[in-house]
Amino acid sequence: MSHLTCVKVLSVEDAEARFTAICEEAMAGEVIRLRLANKSLLELTPVVTIPKITPLSDQELANSYLDEDWAAFENHCGKASD
Repeated sequence: MSHLTCVKVLSVEDAEARFTAICEEAMAGEVIRLRLANKSLLELTPVVTIPKITPLSDQELANSYLDEDWAAFENHCGKASD
């Protein structure tokens, strides 16, 4: 059984009339295509933002060495790669 994705195709004029709602639908994962006057299509695609990465503090780094299960796992991996 194939999985079909529903694609919504709207004229630019129709999209303009409900622009905010159309943008919300695209952000929710719906495939939205706009038909231009020359009949070509343009697809609205959400841009995924990467969350900001914050560095670990010295204490957080030190604490990471106190996890005995993780240390055992790392030692196992190290022995396996010898």
